[in-house]
Amino acid sequence: MPNYKELIKEIANDLGFHQVSFASLAPLENKGAHFNQWLDMGFQGTMNYMAREPETRLNPALLAPQSKSVIVLAVNYYTQRPEKPGPFHGAVASYAVGRDYHLVIPEKIDLLKQKIEQLLNQKSQSKICTDSAPVYEQGLSERHGIGFSGKHTLIIGPKLSGSYNFLAELFLDIDLSKFGIEPDGPYKGTCGDCFRCGTACPTGAIQNHGDFFVDARLCISYQTIENKGAIPIELRSKLENWVFGCDVCQEVCPYNSKTSSTPWIEFEPEAGVGHYLDLFSMLKIKTQSEFKLRFAHTPLSRPKRRGILRNTLVCIGNEIANGQDDKFYLQKLFDFASNEAEPLLREHAAWAIAQSNSAFANDLISKLRAKEVEVNKIN
Repeated sequence: MPNYKELIKEIANDLGFHQVSFASLAPLENKGAHFNQWLDMGFQGTMNYMAREPETRLNPALLAPQSKSVIVLAVNYYTQRPEKPGPFHGAVASYAVGRDYHLVIPEKIDLLKQKIEQLLNQKSQSKICTDSAPVYEQGLSERHGIGFSGKHTLIIGPKLSGSYNFLAELFLDIDLSKFGIEPDGPYKGTCGDCFRCGTACPTGAIQNHGDFFVDARLCISYQTIENKGAIPIELRSKLENWVFGCDVCQEVCPYNSKTSSTPWIEFEPEAGVGHYLDLFSMLKIKTQSEFKLRFAHTPLSRPKRRGILRNTLVCIGNEIANGQDDKFYLQKLFDFASNEAEPLLREHAAWAIAQSNSAFANDLISKLRAKEVEVNKIN
């Protein structure tokens, strides 16, 4: 019998998936305990969907009942971050600099499925997942050799392949064991005594509670993407210049010291928004339709105009606090706040102006407060 496992891995590698493992559909009992503890501590914040369908999330067989096998895949999305172009440029997390992986990866996995069908001479009903279904991808990946879970809770691949990876799954109704393909075992790796990720995290989101967890409520990625309300005052300065997501815990991880660049052109900065956004140009986006047109097919569409401009204003405020408080920039913020219909954005703009201690800034804040009084009277 041909070595179908290796043949399928070669096909997946040729398509750009650098890690491929064959998984069991058995419940994730041991791995699930970590996930449930995370939920019990409330670390999911407002991501209530994480607590839905707990049985399905921890039991892959329930997600796609017709399935008999599952293949777990990893895609490297890393591109080297250039130097910041100058003041008032917000950083975009590495996974989001190109096209939206939700759109790109399923197309490649569907092609993989077709090639597997040809190889095995069998048609298959399938389900493709890439951070898009209630499946505990971290636990499944760790149990079957994609890598080990670092203290930052991201999967770290073998041979210094690092953690800049998307995870995805292909559920098949083909019993791969009939082709001599058995599930892969775990990859044994460790962070040892290293805690650079937790030490470097600006907000202290990585915490040790007998095991390591990320408190999403403190995580910059959560605050800039998932949080639909105001950025908490006490966290705003800690966002630094991250306008969407955050890479700090990955940037300091020794396992990422030799990470190679992605082979997927779709994830290169030229395919999307790039590593930095001009912050004041973002304030020129006046409507959700205009925002959608600019950021369609990229991960930045998720927080919508309201969320991205909120983040933008926090980043501008942090630049002002660091000495970039020229009257020209303060006036631009005032003009934005004076013409903005969204109260949340007006408040964040006022906060940004208030990061300057100048008399000019104080005068602008007084004018904005007077305007708010008039708006409240009208409403």
